Amino acid sequence: MTSPAGTDRNEAKRRSQRGSALVEFALVSLVLYLMIAATIEIGRVVFVAQVIQEAARAGAREIATIPLPAGMTFDQALQQPEVRARVFDPDQLVIDRAAFATQADLDNFLANLPLVNQLLRPVMINESVEIDGTTRNLLRYPGALLIDPSTPSGLAVGVPRVVTRELNGVETIEWVPVLEEVRDNSVPGSGNFSMLAAGPLRGTAVLRINYPFQSAALSGYRQSLAAGPIEPNLAFPIEAADETAGGVTILDVDGDGNPDLPEAGQSLRDPDNAYGPYAGRYGLGRQAVLVRDVRPYRRLLAAQAAFRREVFR
Repeated sequence: MTSPAGTDRNEAKRRSQRGSALVEFALVSLVLYLMIAATIEIGRVVFVAQVIQEAARAGAREIATIPLPAGMTFDQALQQPEVRARVFDPDQLVIDRAAFATQADLDNFLANLPLVNQLLRPVMINESVEIDGTTRNLLRYPGALLIDPSTPSGLAVGVPRVVTRELNGVETIEWVPVLEEVRDNSVPGSGNFSMLAAGPLRGTAVLRINYPFQSAALSGYRQSLAAGPIEPNLAFPIEAADETAGGVTILDVDGDGNPDLPEAGQSLRDPDNAYGPYAGRYGLGRQAVLVRDVRPYRRLLAAQAAFRREVFR
């Protein structure tokens, strides 16, 4: 028969073991979470890269087969009604779900979009945002959400690319289009699409699709130059400072003394304190980590493809 003292000792031992298991789990779970999150995000990166590569390949092939004037530039071609109907329509990168009564209506609409828009559907995101006091459920391409009254939804998307990041955390960005021509800067002219262009690639549709990949599970850290070219500096996460004066600056590419607005849309949404991978005025995201607002892990993915134009002169 066990004495009361022995029972107390056994109970204390069991409690001690339970406490030890809890501490061990807390230590192991952090590593386990990081491994699971990294595995999921790496899988997403690979998936997104494959989707946008296929979209770039199909878009280059399709625009190369459309009978357009031989001397037309790539930018001019993107404005042609036939190209917008068959290849890519930037006005359909933000779709308001409220415009469709059922999911079947939305699916039917998506199935009739231009080719590149259809192929980008798997990498678009669902988001509920409040605009002018109204909550809107959107299906949209990732990036900064812009006000653009000329589109069916009244909204558009801008893709930010971080050009530099100072030691104090100030980020300088430039806006890049979702779909653009790849140009050889060593050859003067307006690109390779026109048959009148200079260089051996004249008469070639060479396009790039830009995708701002940002993680919902991993945070971004500043690069540690002392440790190596790609190692993060774990002591300094990238602060989310959209509303801070000078926190984000926009590169003046054209040199007119004014920050360049994105091609899609004429004005940015008012800054807000929302959290998410693409939150904020510039679509750079915001996460709450250890009572700090930081940027999510992000990379600008780019897929390119080239096809010779079918032009008869």
